[in-house]
Amino acid sequence: MNANFYLIAIGISLIASLVFWGIKKKPQIKNQWVILAILALVFVMESAGEYTASRFINNSLLYNLGWVYIESILLIFYFYSLESSPIIKSRVRLFTVFIVILGLANTLFFQDIFYEFQYFTFLPFALIIIVLSIHFLKKILRLEIYSDKNILCVPNFWIACSIVFFYGEAILLFSTFQFYPATIIENVKVVFTFNRLLAGIMYLTFGLSFFLPLFINSKAQNLAE
Repeated sequence: MNANFYLIAIGISLIASLVFWGIKKKPQIKNQWVILAILALVFVMESAGEYTASRFINNSLLYNLGWVYIESILLIFYFYSLESSPIIKSRVRLFTVFIVILGLANTLFFQDIFYEFQYFTFLPFALIIIVLSIHFLKKILRLEIYSDKNILCVPNFWIACSIVFFYGEAILLFSTFQFYPATIIENVKVVFTFNRLLAGIMYLTFGLSFFLPLFINSKAQNLAE
């Protein structure tokens, strides 16, 4: 995906999320503000990343702080806030603190946060995000939550699905790059284009999925009439 189209996709999703935020008569969706914050963060981060990359400025610190740490913690908090089990919430808090401490150790002893992508911090963050996404999807499919709703009308369902696909691909991509860099370098354009495509789809889902209840309910009402 071209960088400009990628930024446009994120921008559209951010604007859509802001529009939905301003609608007075709408379904109340818990923690939409977290998704809005993520989209705002990503738009600023990717805009700055595009600017620095075009001028050959090392932007490792930007992506390590913005994507590896801040966005990961926001996504974990998103699922944490949707969880009802005190035991799972306690485990999520412990794992998150552990990963942050692991990240500090990684910065001090292994991967300089200013000059290289912190894979060994990204990996545990990505894994816990995928686990939380799958756990949330299992609860939906087992009808433990949203049992009274049409699954197509649940924005959190689509958001969780998009996260699983993107982060699954991201783990595969960056693991390969970490241990077999030549494989990625030889196909860098195709691989990272696909990575941006999935990221763009995920971020579009973040913003546009909130309109599904309005659209589907409106369509059902029109058919009934």
